[in-house]
Amino acid sequence: MAYQDTASEAELQQHGEEKEVNVAYIYLALALVVAAWAAAVVIFGLPGLYIPAVAMVPVCMLTIVRITLG
Repeated sequence: MAYQDTASEAELQQHGEEKEVNVAYIYLALALVVAAWAAAVVIFGLPGLYIPAVAMVPVCMLTIVRITLG
C-alpha cells in the first residue's frame, strides 16, 4: 500500500508545500551563483568570465565519474 493511499489530505498538502519551498531555495541559490559570476565579470573583466568555468571542470568530471559508478 502506497503512502498516498494511507496519508491524510493535510499530510499530502504539507508534503507538497515542502517541495515548493525546496525548489525556491534551489532557484535562489542558482540566482546567487549567476549574480556572483556576473559581478566577477564586471570587476575582473574577461578572466572573471572564464576562470570560474575552468575551475568547475574538476567538479563536473568528478560528478560524471560518481554518476557512472552508481
